[in-house]
Amino acid sequence: MDAPIIARVSDAEPVPWRNGGGTTRVLATWPDATDWIVRVSVAEILVSGPFSTFPGVERWFAVLSGEGVRLDTEAAEAREIDPDDSTMHRFSGDRPTWCTARGARTEDLNVMLRRDRGRLHERPLAAGAELATRAEWAGLFVVAPTDVTAEGGAPWQVPGMALASWPNRRREPRRLRAVGRVGRGWWLEVDRA
Repeated sequence: MDAPIIARVSDAEPVPWRNGGGTTRVLATWPDATDWIVRVSVAEILVSGPFSTFPGVERWFAVLSGEGVRLDTEAAEAREIDPDDSTMHRFSGDRPTWCTARGARTEDLNVMLRRDRGRLHERPLAAGAELATRAEWAGLFVVAPTDVTAEGGAPWQVPGMALASWPNRRREPRRLRAVGRVGRGWWLEVDRA
């Protein structure tokens, strides 16, 4: 099995939002930077304001640090999101969404999927839980350093605030397992529609 691609938040260039409310650091776009099916990023939200709309895109969102936010998406129930939530909040990028910041600043994980081109399965990281997958792209985002084994080999470490990803063009079976002490994180699996 190929070694993962590691993308650290600290190494990604911050891109300011057009409305001045924050910045985004893109960690991965698959299969292509401009014609992506899935995009994983970490945003820094500085003030309350609207999210950009993304027609045809399904979104997943988690607060990584800060005091949390409230998301109000048109035609959906408002959602309070805290930094200790283990599940990601899913919402439609087609609909206007207003973000109310509950503190001075939050860091947030954002996963976007073009729904007509792919399927995404996400789940919280749990100690000892195995990811057995043939997905065309798999990723693991962790908040704190996490040891992972692949196919029963020796463990290696995903740094904190980083995404490890594995493109899998041949759709070979893969078995990945987080070992030792496990903090917050999420497994992501993507296949083309």
